[in-house]
Amino acid sequence: MSIASGASESSSGIFLSTLTKKILSGVVIGTLGLAAGCGSSNSSSATGPFSNRSLSGSYVCRISGNDSFIDSNNNVQSESYTETLVFTADGAGKLTGKEDFNSSLPSVGFIAGTAFTGTYSVGRDGNGSMTINFSAPSTGQINLSITMQNTSKFYAVEADAFANFSANAAGEGVKQASNSFTSAPTATFVTRVHQVFPSTVSSASVGLLSSSNGTAVTGTLDVLRNDALLPQLVVSGNFTAPDSSGHGTLVYADNASSPVTTHYQYYEIDANTFWLMGSDSTFLGTGSAEMQASGNLNLSGNYAFGSSGDTDSTIGGVRTVGVFTASGGAITGGKLDSVQDGTSLFFNQDFTGTYTQGSNGRVQVTLVLSGATSVMIPEVFWMVSPSRAFFLVDANNKVEDGTVDVQQQSTFATADVKGQYALVMDGYNSSNLLTRIGTLISDGKGNLQLNEEANSFTGNLPGLINDPGTLPGNYTIDGNGRVAAAVSSLSSNLVIYMVAPGQGYILQNDPATEISGKVTLQTSP
Repeated sequence: MSIASGASESSSGIFLSTLTKKILSGVVIGTLGLAAGCGSSNSSSATGPFSNRSLSGSYVCRISGNDSFIDSNNNVQSESYTETLVFTADGAGKLTGKEDFNSSLPSVGFIAGTAFTGTYSVGRDGNGSMTINFSAPSTGQINLSITMQNTSKFYAVEADAFANFSANAAGEGVKQASNSFTSAPTATFVTRVHQVFPSTVSSASVGLLSSSNGTAVTGTLDVLRNDALLPQLVVSGNFTAPDSSGHGTLVYADNASSPVTTHYQYYEIDANTFWLMGSDSTFLGTGSAEMQASGNLNLSGNYAFGSSGDTDSTIGGVRTVGVFTASGGAITGGKLDSVQDGTSLFFNQDFTGTYTQGSNGRVQVTLVLSGATSVMIPEVFWMVSPSRAFFLVDANNKVEDGTVDVQQQSTFATADVKGQYALVMDGYNSSNLLTRIGTLISDGKGNLQLNEEANSFTGNLPGLINDPGTLPGNYTIDGNGRVAAAVSSLSSNLVIYMVAPGQGYILQNDPATEISGKVTLQTSP
């Protein structure tokens, strides 16, 4: 985040208690000097093998959210933003890197390549903090709370709550396979991109992008734009060569009746994966691309999924998690939980469905909700492999997209949910933006402990960072991997759909609450 131009961060959920994206506008901002960071490291009774040495090497971290700040004219401004940090951690508490930042404020827009230095601390339980100090072309400071999944991955939220600047944001970081990349991505990649347009409805796309030479790009994308699906648009464009950190640019145009050209920064994670961040000013796009497997791309087996997005009235206004079984064109055994615009839309809802498989990995899916008249949900899947897909929901009142993962076992039991999990969630409740990060500890016998740090923010300065200590809870699990959990002082309806004993999609399905994310079993350094 480029604070010199007033840019800062917050959750990818809705902004302010009005819960409408129309307020995300403002004017030019002056240099903002921040107070010392809170440096919030989540204190807890949890234990583990982590330390500063657990974060060592080259990483890419992406965060999106909203903030409020006081500009040079002493006026409160608000913005939505995305940012990507590419940095090197030395394993001893210091880091250096560069940041790309995009703001919903036209006066700020996209800012590339802000250099920064910083410090970090990782506790034994994997919870820790980062303080990032920016220099040219912008100045300022932000603070992140992090929870390590392992030495290659971590979750991150912003932990800034000051009288002149408060932010609420969530994201993740991954270790790069190399810090000396020599060419742009070359292969066929399945991509998923979600774009937030502050002045109109959002957009999403899923499909294929291919490059045989690391320069020219072609592809086929299903695009949800202006509340209508534009199926299998043909796109063409080009990559620029990456710098030594794997960072370059991508631009492509589609062949819609009103063609759109989109500009991105790309960040190589390894030969199989790169991330995308939109660089068109005020269009806040983020995405992922994963190399498509060769051979069998059939949808077949037991799957868990998670999705989120925006409704026409609310940024971050829809979130869904669930499971299903796919075989021979039929979907059976489906269960889902979904919230929309702060209301529980479906709770442990049964569904069935059908699908039509394409040879290129494109799958047309229709979900049919049981016990409801004419409730059919069309979706488009693009298979990364038989075990993973990106998808979007074909709807005319929301833009929702997500990921699907094959479950690693056929049935689940209480003992399968055991250990210390890294957790990240973002969204909102009746009046606040809300992020949550920390560790969720299960004994495999139905008992839980949550060590969280929560950042809640109404849009009025300052925000509130809350570190309540250990919260007790309990859970039950169905054979399909649906975990129903309750945590004291937090929720009686935490729902997790397990991909495997070490991974799940989580949703808080309480009234007037809309917050979702991921849980991942920590593994030792």
